[in-house]
Amino acid sequence: MIRTFFFCFALVFMSNLNAQTPCVDGFAGEYPCDGLDLLSVRTLEELGGGANGNDCWGWVDPESGREFVLYGRANGLSVVEVTDPINPVFAARVPTATVQSLWRDVKVFDNHAFVVSEAEGHGMQVVDLSQVLDVEDAPEALTPVSTYLGFGNAHNLAMNESSGFAYGVGTNTAGGGLHAVDVSDPTSPVVAGTYDGAYTHDAQVVNYAGPDADYAGREIAICFNGSAGVAIVDVTDKADMELISSFNYTESAYTHQGWLNDSHDMVYFNDELDEQGFGNGTRTYIADLSDLDNPVVLGFYQSDNTSSDHNLYIRGDKLYASNYMSGLRVFTFSPDGNLEPYAHFDVRPDSDTTSFYGTWSNYPYFPSGNIAISCRTVGLFMVADPEFVPTNVSENAPSSAVLLQVFPNPARGTVMISGMPSAQRMRVLNVVGQEVRPWRRVPGLQRLNVDVSDLPEGVYLVQAEAAHGAARTARLVVKR
Repeated sequence: MIRTFFFCFALVFMSNLNAQTPCVDGFAGEYPCDGLDLLSVRTLEELGGGANGNDCWGWVDPESGREFVLYGRANGLSVVEVTDPINPVFAARVPTATVQSLWRDVKVFDNHAFVVSEAEGHGMQVVDLSQVLDVEDAPEALTPVSTYLGFGNAHNLAMNESSGFAYGVGTNTAGGGLHAVDVSDPTSPVVAGTYDGAYTHDAQVVNYAGPDADYAGREIAICFNGSAGVAIVDVTDKADMELISSFNYTESAYTHQGWLNDSHDMVYFNDELDEQGFGNGTRTYIADLSDLDNPVVLGFYQSDNTSSDHNLYIRGDKLYASNYMSGLRVFTFSPDGNLEPYAHFDVRPDSDTTSFYGTWSNYPYFPSGNIAISCRTVGLFMVADPEFVPTNVSENAPSSAVLLQVFPNPARGTVMISGMPSAQRMRVLNVVGQEVRPWRRVPGLQRLNVDVSDLPEGVYLVQAEAAHGAARTARLVVKR
């Protein structure tokens, strides 16, 4: 186990105030913000160095709930434990397979990381992530369990975890189109087919669950093809992948990347170069995919800032866009599908220019709700939405109970508690109702990171009481 993992918050409130930086009056420390608190920053040098940082993704150990960021660098991949997001631990590294490159991309399937790069001859490294759970001398160098060499360089990688297929895009094969690899056995990836309809810069591949009955249950790729716009491809039969439709839009410069909403009837995507080429504000384009044969571009949302956009992702009712020099921009959806600003965090407060030196990507899918932001020049940021409510509550509690949220649960060290009322009293009780410790409530704090590593293994009750007597509770299991 990583020995430094559990150094974190004490149960006294002053340590909580000193360990994270809330967004107050538009700033979290030096960083402009709105609605997102800063949890921590780890510089590129602290995470292994190299000429630059790039993409990021995430992994959660299914047994323990421990959370890890996979942070790409020019010379390799960093595996960073962020279960305690205030004190990230650089747990392991995966050196580049050949030479350094500005570009590196990573996705996860079956507890393995799949890493590609524009580095010549790199192929796709496959790394068993369970190795990081028992690291004692961090950062440990991880050896891939396999390397797929059906392509050399690749600009990006799309992963359909529901089907067990990875899709290299922008590779040196198939004209840069889709290169499908069966990764159902991560130790032995096998080519499944290619599609050379157009160069694909990035893609999302899903088992389609949208309103178009003609494609129900089919495996569909939404391809973002640079100057060629967007293509929708049926990839169910890897030996005969077929174009369904394609479209472009006014003032198209370079269609970069995008993501489907949960109902698969809308796609939100960006253009990396239209801000430079046409002088636009940062735009997110919106297309209706209710009929996959006849997609319709509805328009775009244009931000006040002018920075170039990069990667965006959707989780539930929010869109998380990494916009280089203006940072992470979070939006909610209006009833007509348009975007409404919700929150932001700027990792490069020095300017909002169209240069490419700020946030490359983000990962908003951790169960804790904590968000990873990768910055090309600075490093890795962890931020939090104080209004986020984790989903892993006590399943056995009566439906009428109003619960606190505790994550991870079971826990070995630090837990995050949210959903707290304006409590005057907070405490932990053991199974016979004895108070094992109280702590003071921090006024206005929506989430509390608490160190329970000194509690004996067992079941506890976390309780917060408001002045008028109402209480919220959560069941907490402590393991050793």
